[in-house]
Amino acid sequence: MAASCDLLDVDPPELQFPFVLDKQISCPLRLTNRTDSTLAFKVKTTSPRKYCVRPNNGVVPPRFSCTVVVTMQAQKVVPPDLQCKDKFLVQSVIVGDGLASKDITSQMFVKEGGNVVEEVKLKVAYVMPPEPQSEIAEEHDGLERILVPMQRNVDNGRSTSELSSGSVSLRSAEEVGSPVGRIVKSEEFLKAAGPALETKTYPGPAEQSNQLSAIIAKLTEEKNSALEQNRKLRDELELVRREASKQQGSFSLVLLIAIGLLCIILGYLVNK
Repeated sequence: MAASCDLLDVDPPELQFPFVLDKQISCPLRLTNRTDSTLAFKVKTTSPRKYCVRPNNGVVPPRFSCTVVVTMQAQKVVPPDLQCKDKFLVQSVIVGDGLASKDITSQMFVKEGGNVVEEVKLKVAYVMPPEPQSEIAEEHDGLERILVPMQRNVDNGRSTSELSSGSVSLRSAEEVGSPVGRIVKSEEFLKAAGPALETKTYPGPAEQSNQLSAIIAKLTEEKNSALEQNRKLRDELELVRREASKQQGSFSLVLLIAIGLLCIILGYLVNK
């Protein structure tokens, strides 16, 4: 039900904002001209820094309506018990037919100036935001997402092998009642599914220990191989050093013999 005066109908009569922290929230306000005259309106609030009103004034032709959007700025603190004392005031006055929105002035809404100004007061209320999809609906959707593919797997397996035990159908399995529909018992369902459902197995403690021992043995073997390669490289390096030392000794002996022969030749030439 709209809040009304002789000139305007204002709907809704109370501005309700689903309160959510750190989020701007808007509430539309519909203004309807009840008269055969052109009306000018102006929207005021007790908390101008908290709300944004677009447009905050305007012109409504006879028997027409317009929409004003009131936006509450993002709030950082939840008020106690979601109580709100903010209020809005919608003022309206009859104007000439040729008046445009840009020509509206504050003086038009001053009662002392002889203007007939009508007013509609609106309260502000914070309400809880709409709840998400109910848990029952979510559970029902989840079960359908699981059971439908599983039923297809069973049907496919049955078409090829008839599950190796005759014609088995999901409909013939035992079912139990549930708030979200009929749910097949998991034990009976698994029996019906047979090979269509595979269960992943994990190694036990003994098998894990064997795997660990095999890894350790492989690493030890690689370590021993690396040590053997290192030893061979050291032996080859030592052999190269010895050969170099022998060659150096032979070169020194040849050099000494050559020097001795040269000395003998020089002595012979000098004595001659």
